[in-house]
Amino acid sequence: MTERHEPVEPVEPAKTPDEQGVFDTGSIVAALGGPRGLLESTIPGVVFAMVFAFTNPAFYPALWSAVATAVLILMVAVVQRRSVQQTISGFLGILLTAGIVIITGRARDFFLLGLWRNAFWLAGHTISLLVRWPLIALILGPFTGEGVQWRKDPARLRAYLWCTVVWILVFGIRLGVQLPLFRGDEVVALGFAQVILGVPLFVVACGATYLILRRVPIRLKSVAKDSDDEPHPPPISPG
Repeated sequence: MTERHEPVEPVEPAKTPDEQGVFDTGSIVAALGGPRGLLESTIPGVVFAMVFAFTNPAFYPALWSAVATAVLILMVAVVQRRSVQQTISGFLGILLTAGIVIITGRARDFFLLGLWRNAFWLAGHTISLLVRWPLIALILGPFTGEGVQWRKDPARLRAYLWCTVVWILVFGIRLGVQLPLFRGDEVVALGFAQVILGVPLFVVACGATYLILRRVPIRLKSVAKDSDDEPHPPPISPG
């Protein structure tokens, strides 16, 4: 008797999140921390600016109002049983900021930490652009499933470099607007500038990042084949 074999259907390779359409603008927003975390980190600054507008030049009422707001945000996160890692980070940042204001005695220093944070990310993205190891690619690589294989795809690398330019513009705009206000001791204006340049600008940058990346599909190579020559980020020496 002749054995009959059932036809075997070809097995399609697993699709990456980008190919499945899962890695959209919302996924990029989530990968970069999400608008909720950014909003929660912005609210204490707005409260500080609003209260200070009525108590100027006394800053203690505004300072304790901002700290109380940060405590309330943390308590809400705990009650809702959601991840509080970012919330705790924001809370500690407010405590550090309060300490700076108390030591210096200047209300404008409430926004000093935020300025340094933006300067840090601006420098990081700029350096990564110059050495062609875009920071945004290192952040998103694990979420797209491509790791650092974008290094072997010139088109994908160029796309990430353009995304880096977008984020350089974001942090550059923030510093360009907020630094003159900081130097001019415009505390109330600093608070509202933080709102305008916070979540809205962040979401726009995420959308631009998605639109740039979607034009260049991910081309994953065999891990076994490339395991010996897989690129690694350049070592960063301390100091």
